[in-house]
Amino acid sequence: MKFNKPNIFHFWPRLIILFSIFFTLLFSAFYLYKYSENEIKINKIESEQKAIISAQKKYISITLDSIGQDLLLLSDFIEIHHAYNNSDKKLIQLAELNTLALSLRKGLYDQLRYLDLKGNEIIRINYNDGVPSIVPKNLLQNKASRYYFKDSLKLRDGDVYISILDLNIEHGEIETPYKPMIRLATPVFDDNGRKRGVVILNYLAEHLLDGLKIFNLNNKDHHMLINNDDYFLFYDRRPDLEFAFMFPNSEEKKYSNIYPKTYDCVKNNEYGQFNLPSGVLTFDSVFSYPKSVTSLEEVRIVKQDTCWRLITFAPHEAQWTPKNMSTIEFYILLVILLFSVSMAYIITRLQLKKNIDHNEIRKLAHHDSLTGLVNRGYFKKLFHWKLQNARHTETTVALIYIDLDSFKELNDTFGHSVGDLALKAIADNLEYIFSTNAYVARIGGDEFAVLIYDVLDTEDVISQVSSYLSLSHQPIMLDSEKHILNTSIGVAYYPEHGTSINDLMHNADEAMYYIKRSGKNGFHIYNK
Repeated sequence: MKFNKPNIFHFWPRLIILFSIFFTLLFSAFYLYKYSENEIKINKIESEQKAIISAQKKYISITLDSIGQDLLLLSDFIEIHHAYNNSDKKLIQLAELNTLALSLRKGLYDQLRYLDLKGNEIIRINYNDGVPSIVPKNLLQNKASRYYFKDSLKLRDGDVYISILDLNIEHGEIETPYKPMIRLATPVFDDNGRKRGVVILNYLAEHLLDGLKIFNLNNKDHHMLINNDDYFLFYDRRPDLEFAFMFPNSEEKKYSNIYPKTYDCVKNNEYGQFNLPSGVLTFDSVFSYPKSVTSLEEVRIVKQDTCWRLITFAPHEAQWTPKNMSTIEFYILLVILLFSVSMAYIITRLQLKKNIDHNEIRKLAHHDSLTGLVNRGYFKKLFHWKLQNARHTETTVALIYIDLDSFKELNDTFGHSVGDLALKAIADNLEYIFSTNAYVARIGGDEFAVLIYDVLDTEDVISQVSSYLSLSHQPIMLDSEKHILNTSIGVAYYPEHGTSINDLMHNADEAMYYIKRSGKNGFHIYNK
């Protein structure tokens, strides 16, 4: 089976699309800058909103850094007290008390847990709405099946896992009242460097979101926090839109659907500010995971979410109109045009090369590297596909098994290099004979198979098999020496000799071995 090569004519549509994106982005930034610079009122709003976004970003970063440090502190409790040693209850109790103190003093964590490698909770502290307590041993649970434990168990020494910000789920249902949550985890190692478990921290993210409310200076501005998928995590004017992704049919509550016009400004930039007819839109990206812990080289962040977007919208009534373009502005636009064309060309060329490389990888995955024939795994998929088609069209399919009679002796006597040449020659002969409505595969060391579909007359199959046998009787040149490679061939037909892949493969194999037992070098059609 051959793969289609990437169409070179796709180059131009991609080039045009990428050029349009680059030029639109750069031109929009230029347009915004030039025609808003003299608006004093809007400049004041812009300055205020930038300061607010910067403060919110810093607030989020500091909060998440503190959580990350608490997680590492919790890990230290376990490692220092050797609480992973289940046989010493006193050590576990010491770690429990330290963890309880952390929960009480911080007041930020719904649960603090230490789990062993089997997912068993060894220590769990529940916050209980401000009255933290140690969970008794008989109430501890096994969390081996939960996604956060599986993800955490994969962590290496120094890794910190950060989940997405979502609503807490208890017993398969969203907990009410809603409890926004971020889960952090890091592995615990003993003194010998062996992984002994993981500590998991459930942060009550309502503290983080409530803190964003203090940055609203009036009752007109809109303050939002959206995730990577454009869903609202916080929206002071529309709490009903928050965490919509946790519920069915939530697509319409995305930022992109609620505010499609401003989304065009946000989607392709990490940060920015736009003066729109109705107000000033300001946004920035903020990391959704702790950053300060990464200053230590041994700590690596493993995150489910990369960043959030802080967005503010300050309505205003000021209006402005475009001015005539000056000569210098014309040259700036010309530079933008040339830059966009250059970037679009470079990226399109890289994409085209990537498609070509991907096509080669697919070919290697489905074909035998030595002979270029279809490999066993892909042959079975093709077989399944053609068998289904034959059932619908009520046509005949022929399966042919070919085995080289003296290949082992050839390989042992003349070496693997000659054996490889022989296999390539056999593959070429098979593709030459079975060139129409057929798949040729190498399914083993010296075993080949041919699948002929849409068979109109079984005599045509016999004719092709006979032609191949005649061809195989002719000497072939292998490393400057002539060799004759006799073959044993078995044939089975669908639906006469079986209706399933396994039955047909078994029966074709039986027919082939009938020839081997009868003296080799021939073919046999399976009969019951």
